[in-house]
Amino acid sequence: MKRFWHYALPLFLILVFAAFLVSPLSPAKKALTVPGKWPAYVMIDPGHGGYDPGVLSDGLREADLALSIGKELQKELADQMIPAVMTRSTDIDFAQPGLRGITAKRSDLARRVNMAFEQGATMYISLHANVSPLATRGGAEVFYPADLPEAKKLAEIIQKKLHALPGMTKRDAKAANYYLLRNQNIPALIIECGYLNISGDRSKLISPPYQRQLAQAIAEGVQEYLDSK
Repeated sequence: MKRFWHYALPLFLILVFAAFLVSPLSPAKKALTVPGKWPAYVMIDPGHGGYDPGVLSDGLREADLALSIGKELQKELADQMIPAVMTRSTDIDFAQPGLRGITAKRSDLARRVNMAFEQGATMYISLHANVSPLATRGGAEVFYPADLPEAKKLAEIIQKKLHALPGMTKRDAKAANYYLLRNQNIPALIIECGYLNISGDRSKLISPPYQRQLAQAIAEGVQEYLDSK
C-alpha cells in the first residue's frame, strides 16, 4: 500500500495542478464580447455608499442618487447588448473594517480600482453628483485621465450625448488626476451628473425619468465609442 501511494500521490497532484492551469480562475475574468465589436465589459461604480454618503443637500445623499442612476445605466447597457457589472447594488462601502477618516477613504477607493482589474473590465464609469457654493450654473461633467487618449475620446463622446439632454448646461469634458482615474489602465471616467445645490439640476436629478435619460445618454455614448473601434 505504501508503494502504491508513493507513485499515486505525485500523479494525483500533477493532475490537479494541470486542471488548475487549464481552468479559468473565475468566470468574471473571462473576456466578454459584444457581437461584431471589440471585447467590452463595463464596470459601473456608483460613488460613495456605506459610511460615506457623499455630498448632502437638504436630505438628498449623493450615494443614493449615484446608485439609482447606476442601476438605470446597467439596464440601458443591457438593452444594447453591452455587458456591465456594478461595484455595488446596495448602500455599502469597500473600506477595510475598522478604518476611519482618510484611511478608510483610501481603502475604499483602492478596492474599487482593484475590482475593475479583478473583473477584467475594459471600461470603468464612476457616477457622482456635485455640490459647490461657488457654482452659478449646473450641468453634467465628464472627467478622464490625461494620459489615456482612449479615455479622452470616450469622455468627449459621452459629454456630447449629455449636451443633447433637455435643459442641459453645456460643459466640456476635462482631464483630471483623481485616484480612480490615474490608477486605471483602461478607459476610466468620473461623471458628475449635476449640481445638487443648483435648483434646476436638483429637481431633475431626483426625477426617475430624468435619471433614465442620463443613463440613456451615457449608454449611447458607450455604444458610439464601441462602434468607432
